Amino acid sequence: MAGILAIGMFLSQGIEDIGARANLIGVDFGSSFMKATLVRPGKKFAIVENTAAKRKTEAMVTLGKENRLFGADSLLASGKYPLTTFAELQRTFGEQFDAELVQKMKEHRFITNEIAADERGVVAWKVTSAGSGGEESGEELLHSEEVVAMLLQYVKMLAEKQAEASVRECVITVPSWFTYDQRLMIRDAAEQLAGLSVLQLVHENTAAAVLFGIDKVDKEAQNHTVLFYNMGGMDTEVAIVRYSHLNVSEKSKKLTPYIEILAEAHERDLGSKDLDLVLFDILADKFNALKEREGKPDLRTNPRATKRLLKEAAKIKEELSANKQASVKVPELLDYVTLQLTLERAEMEEKASELFARVTRPIEAALAKAGLSMDEIHQVELLGGGIRTPKVTELLEKALKVKELGVHLNGDEAMCFGSAFIGSNSTMNFKVAAVMLT
Repeated sequence: MAGILAIGMFLSQGIEDIGARANLIGVDFGSSFMKATLVRPGKKFAIVENTAAKRKTEAMVTLGKENRLFGADSLLASGKYPLTTFAELQRTFGEQFDAELVQKMKEHRFITNEIAADERGVVAWKVTSAGSGGEESGEELLHSEEVVAMLLQYVKMLAEKQAEASVRECVITVPSWFTYDQRLMIRDAAEQLAGLSVLQLVHENTAAAVLFGIDKVDKEAQNHTVLFYNMGGMDTEVAIVRYSHLNVSEKSKKLTPYIEILAEAHERDLGSKDLDLVLFDILADKFNALKEREGKPDLRTNPRATKRLLKEAAKIKEELSANKQASVKVPELLDYVTLQLTLERAEMEEKASELFARVTRPIEAALAKAGLSMDEIHQVELLGGGIRTPKVTELLEKALKVKELGVHLNGDEAMCFGSAFIGSNSTMNFKVAAVMLT
């Protein structure tokens, strides 16, 4: 993507209406959470809050017997409806069913939903449909776009409620490794099913880099190079970005910010959810080893128990990020047997050694693509929930050899605010300041 990009002025200045009254949203479509920023003429940028007044919503949906549940409600219902709760959608979105990646996920990722190939050979979800009297009437396929569209419709509804007006236009973040077909599928989900008009799809780190350039870079900086390290829920992405200022007009001495994406790299299946799975395995093995479970089936074969233990694993991960040990108690996890123990952080780190060995790979790959060394990187910025893991930051400090690992951006909201800035440029409804992005 090259050319002059006009980006909205600083957050507190709001946006001036210069044409038709319109609203848009910047949507961070993450693997774990979805966040959105609302842009309205003459108003400040605003995070879209969900029905619980939270600034981020779990990227999951549950199809109950009578309604759809989203976010925290879906998480709570996932134990009751494990077969019709859909989460971590980016992992399988647009992937060919017979791909090695998908087959490995079926074996090791504890997908409690039943997946199948649709007419295109792409991953879809098997669900049981209900008859007019509520009885089960057979199976049907739910396409990936349909599930994503449900989430986008929910975000659109929240934005319209907050704006007290219709919202149609949007910019959506996508992983840098999404293929052309996957991008088309996201666009179709938004435009054909969710009632949105997609102005642009932008890489997650690009959106964050734009926000960083507007707010955190010296207004006269030249060739200031920043490495963005983003460990999210299901992957790790790295971008190397150079910031400069150019005089693009002979009539004015005013400098225009210039943001150049030098290189990007990624490591799939290296995120905070992957650490959840390591903890899940530890807990499942300990549960299976209890005397009360002798001769009984593996806990992993039970969808409801699996969902409950996965939720517990996520909680334990957060506790181990702040403490060297954590207490675990899951009452009547399966067959009235309770799991109760104390887990050490060291045990988790040992079991996750394969994951930690890959932490610096995308850094090395991005530097190689950009033809740079770490000595030529002026600043490092960390993003994503995975960086809260002590072992991750320890490994990054050793590898990057910089004075500071920066956390100057709000890692939860940088992408949706950045995409909102980019969106404000993509329509004539707003007066914005020029920034060049390549």
